[in-house]
Amino acid sequence: MSIIKDQQLQILLNQFELISKNTLLQLAILKQLVDDPSSEELFEEALTNETLIDRLEVKIREEVAFTVFKFSPMAEDLRRIVAYQDLTTNLERIGDMVLNCVYMVREIDLTRPEFYQIKAMVSEMLESVTQMVRNAVLSFTNMELTTAFNVLDADDGVDDSFREIRRYLAEANAFRELSKEQLMELFSLDSLAHNLERCGDSATNIAESTIYLIKGRDVRHAHIDVTDKTETK
Repeated sequence: MSIIKDQQLQILLNQFELISKNTLLQLAILKQLVDDPSSEELFEEALTNETLIDRLEVKIREEVAFTVFKFSPMAEDLRRIVAYQDLTTNLERIGDMVLNCVYMVREIDLTRPEFYQIKAMVSEMLESVTQMVRNAVLSFTNMELTTAFNVLDADDGVDDSFREIRRYLAEANAFRELSKEQLMELFSLDSLAHNLERCGDSATNIAESTIYLIKGRDVRHAHIDVTDKTETK
C-alpha cells in the first residue's frame, strides 16, 4: 500500500509540474505577443495552451479526490495532497488572466509609437510577475521557505507597478479630448495591468500555501518579520 501511495503522490507531483510549466509558457507567450501582437501562430499557441491548463486543473482535482478517498492519508501527506488542488486552482486562474492579457495586447498593439512608455512599464511588470510565479512554483516543488517569502516580498513591487501604470494613464490623458476608441484603449490598458496584478496575487497564494506546509502556520492574516521569516504576534 505504501508503494502504491508513493506512486500516486508522484503522479500528483508530475501533473503539478506540467501545469506549472504550461502556466509559465503562457506568460512567455504573452511576453512575445507584447513585441509581436500580430503573430497568429503565438495567438493560436496561447489558445491551445489555455485549453491544456484547464484540462490539467480538472485532472489534478480528480486525482486529489481519488487519492484522499483511496488512501486516507494522514497529517502532512493530507495537507500536501489538498495543497495540490489549491495551487493548481491558482495556476489555472493565472492562465485565465494571462489569456485576458493576450486578447488585450492583440487589440491595443503596444508597438505603436504613442505607447512606447506604457509598453516599457507593462513589460517590466510582466517580467516581475513571471518571476513571482516561477519562484512560487519552485518554493512549493522544493519546499523552500526563503523562496516563498521572496514571492511575498515581490508582491508589493507588482502592486506599485500597477498603481504607477494607472497614475501614468491618468496624468497622460487628463487634459486630452479622447475619442471613444481611445477611451476603450485606456480601459483595456488599465485592465491589462490589473490582470497582471491579480496574477501576482495568485502567485502569492501559492507561496503562502508553501509556507503553511513547511511551518504549519497560516501567514495570510499574520504579521511576518521579514528579517527572520518567522511569525510574530
